[in-house]
Amino acid sequence: MSHLTNALRAASAAAVIGGFACLGTATANADDPNVDTLASTLSKGYSLSNCIVEDPAPGGTLAAISCQESPDPNGPVKATYLLYNNPEDLSASFKNSIKDVETTACGDSGKSPTTWRQGNAQSPAGQVACGTYQGAAEIIWTTDAKNVLSYVKGHNTDVQALYQWWRTNG
Repeated sequence: MSHLTNALRAASAAAVIGGFACLGTATANADDPNVDTLASTLSKGYSLSNCIVEDPAPGGTLAAISCQESPDPNGPVKATYLLYNNPEDLSASFKNSIKDVETTACGDSGKSPTTWRQGNAQSPAGQVACGTYQGAAEIIWTTDAKNVLSYVKGHNTDVQALYQWWRTNG
């Protein structure tokens, strides 16, 4: 399993454990500009009030936020957001994070990974990969302008349903 995949999984596991012991963690770290940058990229339904700021952030990241099940019943069962120092680290982490994912097409793109655009923008906003990992759908994407890698995991193997949720809420 790749370094970033391990970091994503570890951050998610820590959120579950830390969520019970440290509910105030997100509020305590909300003044950190790195956390503010990362929080601005959270998917619809997630905020610092229902997610955990990882303290310390996993190695190689400036900040990490882990969220459990989306308040939207069609949303993911978990989400992780990681802020990197530079585009090179972000790109390397994206490539490493999808190594163990059985990729499938993202929507009608015909391939995965591919680029994605925000709104009607002409330039790509980042990269996105769709697929399954350990029996669950996953969408992994970058927000290049902010050096953010994000990951959502679905309830089941329905990659296209999770992708549609991401397109609407991600």
